[in-house]
Amino acid sequence: MHNSKNYYNLLTYRRRKTRVVYVGEVGVGGDNPIRVQSMTIADTMDTAATVKEIVQLVEAGCEIVRVTAPSIHEAENLKNIKAELNRLGVKVPLVADIHFTPNAALIAAEYVEKVRINPGNYADKKKFEQREYTDDEYQRELERIEERFKPLVLKCKALGRAMRIGTNHGSLSDRIMNRYGDTPEGMVESALEFVRICQKYDYHDLILSMKSSNPQVAIQAYRLLAARMDELGMDYPFHLGVTEAGDGEEGRIKSAVGIGSLLEDGIGDTIRVSLTEDSVYEVPVAFQLVKKFNELNRVDSRLKHAGMTERNGALLKLPDPFTYNRRDTIECDLVNHRIGKGHVPRVELTLKSDFHLQEDQAIEEVATMLGNSSNGRLVLLGQASKNGELRCETVHVHPRTPDELRRLSDFQSTWLERGDWVPLAVDVSSLIPMVKNVSMLADRLVLNYESDTSADTVARVVQAAGYNGRPMEWRIQLHPAGSRGVWQFNENFLSNAIGKILDHCAKADYWNILFSLSNKPEFTAIVRPYRFLAGRLDALGANLPILLRYSSNASWDEVLLDASAQLGALLCDGIGDAIHIEADAPPKDLLRLSYNILQATRQRISKTEFISCPSCGRTLFNLQTTTERIKSKTSHLKGVKIAIMGCIVNGPGEMADADFGYVGAGPKKVNLFVGKECVVRNIPEDEADARLIELIKSHGKWVEP
Repeated sequence: MHNSKNYYNLLTYRRRKTRVVYVGEVGVGGDNPIRVQSMTIADTMDTAATVKEIVQLVEAGCEIVRVTAPSIHEAENLKNIKAELNRLGVKVPLVADIHFTPNAALIAAEYVEKVRINPGNYADKKKFEQREYTDDEYQRELERIEERFKPLVLKCKALGRAMRIGTNHGSLSDRIMNRYGDTPEGMVESALEFVRICQKYDYHDLILSMKSSNPQVAIQAYRLLAARMDELGMDYPFHLGVTEAGDGEEGRIKSAVGIGSLLEDGIGDTIRVSLTEDSVYEVPVAFQLVKKFNELNRVDSRLKHAGMTERNGALLKLPDPFTYNRRDTIECDLVNHRIGKGHVPRVELTLKSDFHLQEDQAIEEVATMLGNSSNGRLVLLGQASKNGELRCETVHVHPRTPDELRRLSDFQSTWLERGDWVPLAVDVSSLIPMVKNVSMLADRLVLNYESDTSADTVARVVQAAGYNGRPMEWRIQLHPAGSRGVWQFNENFLSNAIGKILDHCAKADYWNILFSLSNKPEFTAIVRPYRFLAGRLDALGANLPILLRYSSNASWDEVLLDASAQLGALLCDGIGDAIHIEADAPPKDLLRLSYNILQATRQRISKTEFISCPSCGRTLFNLQTTTERIKSKTSHLKGVKIAIMGCIVNGPGEMADADFGYVGAGPKKVNLFVGKECVVRNIPEDEADARLIELIKSHGKWVEP
């Protein structure tokens, strides 16, 4: 349906080319850096508090600040806020955030540089009605919207104001829902209805967004919008964000998955990281996400307009970027669990301690990987530990000498005596003469395939794996290529390596294998190489599982965001049957990051899913303390999705696919939802937690902590 070549490419980093839209004096799009913005959480009627927060955001580097204007009163007070900022010499452009109140938007446009409207509720009241619209009825609805929207368009045009048409997955109008469903296509059409009205009146200072609390949905919607705009000859910039991302590491990981994945595709001109925290903490996270892309575009602007790698004639079969389908693979049998063929993606780690020199330290490290589960009986990795901690499912080791191999055997015996079986993925690259011995010890053989790996080495490893029925991991070493090696990889080598490995496996008729890539610290861009690997395997009909390896020597904060963005991008493409993160961090942190990435991409649910909006001036209770309190009481409910929303704007629509909702209804009042249906109204806030738990119990989803 969408075959545009310019908007986006799975194998090439090329920033989407857009017009420049000025928000005050800040240019968004074109060759400008990817801009960082945030939003105040103070009551807009409290001028001093709002101004203080804006000043703090600007001092943190924020380039654009959004302020909510839920009614005419707040819109009018924007005049006072702007006057005080001018008095202080703070020139940051402001954005008025509008929901439900067109009259407030008209007033706000007098005082701010940009107005954000939500096409789902600017001219509609969401009633969740189901009805069929004839074409004539649908057209009359569009004419009604134009009548409501036209005054704002003309005013913004006359005053030189920018506008964001901000579509949210959960607040699509009943009209859109009935014709397109709760889909990325519906999100795109919701925005385009309003864009067409703007274009009718020759107004083009537009920025668009496609936000969702589900990163997978957001990614598909932005890609689809980019494709549709390219087809229609539109070039408006995009604002990226994941709404209701939450707080702490979880919120940062979820934001990095949604925003970072799109930045990897060259999509995005300004971003806001929405955390359930004080807004000043959003800014450094956002700058870290855009840093490498802004540096790349600044150093070598040619890369925005030219493919970075050649396909070298290799036939590739790539996934559909607009729909999610997990890559279909055969099953790889790893003795105590399986990889691929619909099984949940597995979590693997490398043992850092020297098992032959620091046995006690290595035992302690593996104990952490196992979730400290030893209880005197045999426990297989992948099962829940006795105390509910996260568990590593395969431990990677790299013995380099015969003596180290013997010590590894002793080390494994120690764990059997403790009651745990530790599946070992053993790198045989240094022990080729002893590969048969290794295969009797290992649960998986791993061979690092380099440019100098001989055919004899490959044949011996395949033979050893087949002899003992062991699965094999072919880990192909990535090689940088071109002038910007941090981004480019040698496709010719990768393609040839895949072909040679498959030839040897075919000769031995041995297919209990999986593939991975090994990146060196100077080459951390793994999204396109893994897409190439999957595309090449599938084009050859070799539907074999893939282990996603990510390795970095950067700081933990950088690793957390970059690993989430890159692994998240691949998992949301449907690529990846296991993940393996290597970084300078304790195994407990690496496990938590791995499982949080799988949770954020909806690939593997290991705990409660919390969908909590960032605070703003509309919020009717302290969102941060409320979220913390509800988490403390319900975080043991694996697989249950609970939305915590500060107001009705972020209520039944915005929380999209949540099982239960806790929504501000008024001062000290809360509404409770099951799905999108409000089942309890206006209960006192001090009773709401207990009533929420009762509601969860009544639907059979409660278990005792």
